[in-house]
Amino acid sequence: MGLIEIKVFLASSSELELVRVHIGDFFNDINSILLDTDVRVRLLKWEIFDPSFKGERKQTEYDQQVVKSDVFIVLFRTRAGKFTLEEADVAKASYNENKMPQELYCFIQDWQEKREFDVDELKTNLGSSFKIDAFENINDLKCKIIKILMARFTANSIAVSETDKFIQINSVNILNKTKQD
Repeated sequence: MGLIEIKVFLASSSELELVRVHIGDFFNDINSILLDTDVRVRLLKWEIFDPSFKGERKQTEYDQQVVKSDVFIVLFRTRAGKFTLEEADVAKASYNENKMPQELYCFIQDWQEKREFDVDELKTNLGSSFKIDAFENINDLKCKIIKILMARFTANSIAVSETDKFIQINSVNILNKTKQD
């Protein structure tokens, strides 16, 4: 049996750059635990693609990666940038046309300061194809992401368990649920 790669595209505006770094590190931690298996998670985000011009606008290249992903996750805090919205639109259209990506998620960070977009309007525009939820902090977001991946892991004989305090993959603690990052 060959390597099974679960591709997750992460979209957000640049204001969530640090969150994106934390999620990248989290995926590296998950893959370290999965080294003895045939399963890997691959995080797709614009920062990992070649920035050189190849005859088409870079956003088109990113949009192509969106439709190749298994899971699409878009994050918002105070801004809803045009490229982030474009990626969400591409994911929704592709999902409605051929069910790729297979799952669409939108997480909006709890934020007390003013937003540059209307949350209700965003939810309406994303539509029923997206599962929409809030997240408090990076640890809360990691918990939500690992729960998204759980079904795919268990379908590939990867043991995932949850206690009051930890989420484990193959009996290794991957996330302390009580930590407040």
